[in-house]
Amino acid sequence: MNFLVFIFALSSFVVSQIQGLSLCHSLTLGQVRTAATCGNASDAVPLYLASSSAFADNLYDTTVVDISNNVHDGVYTFEGVVASVFITQELSTVPLFQQFNPSIVDHFYTIDPVERDNALSAGYLDNGIAGFVYPSQICGSTPFFGLFAASVVEHYYTTNTTTRASMLATGKWSDEGITAYVLNSNPCA
Repeated sequence: MNFLVFIFALSSFVVSQIQGLSLCHSLTLGQVRTAATCGNASDAVPLYLASSSAFADNLYDTTVVDISNNVHDGVYTFEGVVASVFITQELSTVPLFQQFNPSIVDHFYTIDPVERDNALSAGYLDNGIAGFVYPSQICGSTPFFGLFAASVVEHYYTTNTTTRASMLATGKWSDEGITAYVLNSNPCA
């Protein structure tokens, strides 16, 4: 049942994005990006979020198959699209490294090779590159904020400043600053 809900939600999102894509990109992203410094915004793909309350884990991925496999197994719940990223390196972008620690069931994301190496030394496994993102706020990008809950060893990432403020207000989460800069998943927002 969860899998069918996931497929319906994903289909609805894709249709809504296709319907408004050309208008929104020409009105918003087209005004702030330049071909000489920015990746081609039409090459960006959704970055999906699936979360697990059982494991206190959040999985971000551009691959629908990876997300749906975790949702289908009943371990994760599909939360939707949180941003848009590139799956190949574009102008001015850097890799968003994905690490996973199976002992504590935690996904960790960073653009900093030193942070990645520290995580690998601390027991995380290298899960490759989740996507390509901007290292600074250029090309119409928006901050991808990182939060951490030490009590359950959980990382969470969001572009939503209201969500971020609410989570920080609980006292459970600490602010890890801006992890990267991503494109808004809703170019009309």
